[in-house]
Parts: sequence; C-alpha cells; structure tokens
Amino acid sequence: IEAFNIWKTSLIERGFFDPSYFHVGYRLMELSFLFSIATFFLFNNYLTLSLITYGVFSARCGWVQHECGHISFTCNQKYDKFIQSILMGFGLSTSGSLWNSMHNRHHAATQKETYDIDLDTLPFVAFYTNIVEHRQNINLWWIKYQAFSFLVMTSGIFVMMSWVFVLHPYYVLKKRKLIDCIAMIFSHCFQTYLFKKAMDCSILYAYFNFLITKWIASVYLFGHFSISHTFTGTVRKDAFPNWIDYALYHTVDVSTQNPVVSWVMGYLNCQCVHHLFPQMPQFRQPIVSKELYLFATKWNKPYKQIGYFEAWYKTFDNLHKVGKEIYSIKK
Repeated sequence: IEAFNIWKTSLIERGFFDPSYFHVGYRLMELSFLFSIATFFLFNNYLTLSLITYGVFSARCGWVQHECGHISFTCNQKYDKFIQSILMGFGLSTSGSLWNSMHNRHHAATQKETYDIDLDTLPFVAFYTNIVEHRQNINLWWIKYQAFSFLVMTSGIFVMMSWVFVLHPYYVLKKRKLIDCIAMIFSHCFQTYLFKKAMDCSILYAYFNFLITKWIASVYLFGHFSISHTFTGTVRKDAFPNWIDYALYHTVDVSTQNPVVSWVMGYLNCQCVHHLFPQMPQFRQPIVSKELYLFATKWNKPYKQIGYFEAWYKTFDNLHKVGKEIYSIKK
C-alpha cells in the first residue's frame, strides 16, 4: 500500500492527473461529427447507416459521460457534471446523476457479491454461480441459454429500456434533477422529430427508429462494459480485499497498447488502471499500464492483460458455463 501511494504521488507530480483540453475538444468534436454525419445519412435516405451512426454516437456519449462522472474529463467537477448530464441525457436518454450513484458502488466493491450493483442482474442474467445463494427469482431455462440472449435481448432491450422508461425517469423526478430531465426529454423529442422530418412518416414509426438507435448503443456499451469484469472471480460478502487487490484480482485489461481497441472501448480497455486511479484522464492510462505491469511484478500481484477477442470469448464462455451450472444446481 505504501509503495502504491508513492507511485500514485509520482504519477500526480508527472502530470498524469492533469486535464488535456486538446483531448477534451477532440472528444466533443468527435461526438458532434458523429451526430452530424448520422443526420446527413438520414436526410439522404441512407437509413441503415444513419441508425448505426446514431447508435455509435449515443454509445460514445456513454464513454465520455462515464469519464465526466469520475471528474477525469476536464478535471473540474462543475464542468464535468454538467457535460455528463447533457451527454447522458441527450445521448442515452438517461440520467448522469443516477449513473454516478450506481457506478460508484461498483468501484467501491468491485465484483463483491450483494454489493457490486453490476452483479445484481437477475432475473435477466447471472454472471456467477453463487448468485443462487442470494437471489431466488431465477428462470432456469432463460439462465441456461443466457449467453445467446445477453447482447441482443438482455443488454439491448431489457436493461436499456427499463433504464430509459422506468428507472431513470423515476429517479430524476424524485430527486428533481432538472438538467437531467430536460436533456432526457429533449433526446426523445428532437431525435424523433429528425426521423419524422427526414422520412415524412408517422410519429410512431419515427419513434421506433429512435429506439433502434438506443438498442444499438446499449449493445455496444453493455457488451464492452462486460468484457473487463464479468468472467473474473467474485468476492464473498464477508471478505474485504484492499483497493489494489480489488483492481488486480477482479478486473482485466484488454489490448492496452492497441489504439484501435482503446478508441472502440473509450479507453476502458485499461480497466485495471482505471479502477486503481478512477480520477485519472483515461487517455493516459495505456502509458500507465506499462508501469502497472512493473509494479504488479515487483509485488507478486497478478496483472491480467488479454486480447480483445479473447475477452469476448471469456465473457460468453463464462455466461454459458454459469448458466449451465445454475440450471444443474436448481434443477
């Protein structure tokens, strides 16, 4: 722990926690470009390309808002929280404030049974076998074949639509989150208007296309969120690892030195580094991953780095094995 704190101090002194306004500008310009090109496709009758690009825009709003939630984008709490509310609300039709409340629990107790909200996923999906000890509402046939439904149905429909129509609207109304609420409503209205205007169709069909973009975004987002955690071991609720062990034993890094993977995953391919230093601007984390390897080796700690496609394989292999195990136990 002492060595870790010395290393962290060194990173701070070397500027790894300082914001880059050039990077901030680039990320926001990228989002503007994606939305603009998607709108261009829409008004030039390239509907499929438009839907995909709008979906990618929404998903990449998710990457940036996530960083804003950690105050690692501009590194100014006021600015980051405002940007997060706008991007989460307009891009994903959900609340940045609620995201923070849920996501902070994940960072505080990563992969800890009954504590990490990212593991509290029943009845839709089970990421670990021991969940049968904590929850009883399990449809055995659904869980047995969960690997096949995880992306298309669980991530794309059940989770995202429950967020968009139930969980997040209820939260912003209850907590009176005005900016979140306005951004969320505007996303539904404005994007639906664009579809109606471009295709000269009914509001219902326009809104259906709007929902397709959210389905694409959620498949992209939740799929990539899952490949850094879900197949790692869980922490029993009566165990108390330290901060370093939570990160190194229960997350993995994915192709940290591959710039394409870093772009696709919004730098969350450096998940171990992110969990150790959640307020570090994420574009700097591929560099820090090299130092983490040396730190972990020195202290005989595991630091798992795997390839992008290997991460996907492990994720779905875990879903398949857990589904079969739970089916056998409960049957």
